[in-house]
Amino acid sequence: MGALSAATRRLFFALWPDDAIRQALFHWQVHNLTSAVRWTHRTDLHMTLHFLGQVDVARIDGLLELGAGVERSPIALVLDEIGYWPRPQVLWAGPSSMSGELGALHARLGDGLRARGFATEVRDYRPHITLARKVRERPDLRPLEPLSWLVSELALVESRAGTAPMYRPIARWPLG
Repeated sequence: MGALSAATRRLFFALWPDDAIRQALFHWQVHNLTSAVRWTHRTDLHMTLHFLGQVDVARIDGLLELGAGVERSPIALVLDEIGYWPRPQVLWAGPSSMSGELGALHARLGDGLRARGFATEVRDYRPHITLARKVRERPDLRPLEPLSWLVSELALVESRAGTAPMYRPIARWPLG
């Protein structure tokens, strides 16, 4: 098993929030969530674009090339919605409407991933930042005061189970 984990890494492309957005979301968590749910660590807050799963380390250079080469432009988002998905028991924050720039970046990355032999999700992309897991029922929560986020970074991120923080960017690229 150790040889397998050394030969692969669990990766995803994400938008990486700045400290102001992280702090605002953390503030919302502190004032709305109980210890009965599993909070997302403040430094782990992110918006996944494409989840890749276990990736052979020999393929990482192609992902770095994709991240560096994909056309990127600034993305203005307003995080103004708190949502709940009962099946995965996830509470999230996200935009109530999809930004054209975000949709375009998601599509360009998806095209590049498929061209490199990676499978991508077939369901519609729903941008969100996971705030908590193991939320057994929809809580009665205060709304999220709208947060204006000028997204400035795309990241290739590694997920490291059993650690806190759990996510570590292995490469970052500026947007714009």
